[in-house]
Amino acid sequence: MMTILAPAYNEEAVIARFVEAVSPVLGPDDELLVVDDGSADSTPELLSRLRGVHPSLKVVTHETNRGLGAALVTGFREASGDVIVTMDADLSHPLDLVPALVEACLSSDVAYASRFVPGGGMEGVGLLRSVISRVGNFAIRTLLRIRVRDTTTGFRAYRSEVLEGLHLKGRRFEAQLEITARLVDRGARIVEIPMTLTTRAAGESKMRYLPLIPVYGGMLFRMMLLRWFGVDRAPAIVERRPETPG
Repeated sequence: MMTILAPAYNEEAVIARFVEAVSPVLGPDDELLVVDDGSADSTPELLSRLRGVHPSLKVVTHETNRGLGAALVTGFREASGDVIVTMDADLSHPLDLVPALVEACLSSDVAYASRFVPGGGMEGVGLLRSVISRVGNFAIRTLLRIRVRDTTTGFRAYRSEVLEGLHLKGRRFEAQLEITARLVDRGARIVEIPMTLTTRAAGESKMRYLPLIPVYGGMLFRMMLLRWFGVDRAPAIVERRPETPG
């Protein structure tokens, strides 16, 4: 069973198109789990209507906006799938890569859709975003001694058991870096599959790159302490949902 997990915040312009696009990718036992991260627009109402049309759609709601990292924590806890595929709800990630990511988890713990391996890239992405992504990933790989080339991609497939007991402290976009560092530190097997990232289909990006630089810097420093010295004081907050007695 597969869960496609998509955090969503103020995605009224694209959420219906996203759900419609994902539905053909799902098998009869799969689910699409959308974590509505405190949206203040019509995203909650749209998701409520879509649930009546798409039985595979499951929605979990945060009362207030808590950030991407917190939405992922909630999604990891609530997902039922043996493989959990995370992706953005803005249709910037190519859905035709989902089967390849899931298949890669047969021989690895995690599969990343990567912009920075041969065959990957970015189309229509602004120069500032492209430069920050490339320079940032190079710095992360070097400072954390990580071979994964795209350490911050949000399009991934995880075997559910690799997430058990995972420690997460990041609440925003820096959580993607933290997850990578913690998985590598735990010895998880990570493979990368080429991806061409495009711009969102509609709506406005929530990422503000320059304000995020110090946030990423703080997380990078914490992960350096973990990777270099084994120092880690983050509480364990990602746990699998208890099995319901039969």
